[in-house]
Amino acid sequence: MQISDQIFDDWVRQYHRLLYGIAYWWTGSRSDAEELTQEAFFQAYRSRSGLRDIEAVKAWLVGILRHCYAQMSRKGHGKIEVSLDEMRDEFGDFNPAAISAPDMSQALALHQSLDRLDERHRLPIVLFYFQDLSYREIAEALELPIGTVMSRLSRAREMLQKSLTTQHKLEIVKKVKRS
Repeated sequence: MQISDQIFDDWVRQYHRLLYGIAYWWTGSRSDAEELTQEAFFQAYRSRSGLRDIEAVKAWLVGILRHCYAQMSRKGHGKIEVSLDEMRDEFGDFNPAAISAPDMSQALALHQSLDRLDERHRLPIVLFYFQDLSYREIAEALELPIGTVMSRLSRAREMLQKSLTTQHKLEIVKKVKRS
């Protein structure tokens, strides 16, 4: 299929934020996320004639991004901690004081629980809940049967629920011991 430069430019505008968001989630670094996103678009541009179904472009781009991330990870780039200053720079005004302590602790617990999941369970959760990809789009992006995606999402939800429940119990124990 022949894809014009104009169509590809439209895809870049339409999907840049999605790919960047996924890349940022994986890397925790603005510069690494931007590099990863640019590399994914570069690879996509080079292989655009191989896209069989123009309706699957989002999943195709996420699949390319995943491949680029795997290559980056092999070269020794890993996830790093994100500072609040970097979060402010990246996502605008962020006022931790505006978030209640229970909300902040719940968000932190969720983030920690997600980090404890293995990649095969974490990635479908991130793509489904944080990037709004459909089961079909995730299946295409990860080159998995849709049933496997559904199974991994279900298992990941169970693991998250168990982890969050355990963390909540630990938090209660810590509070009781301090009293």
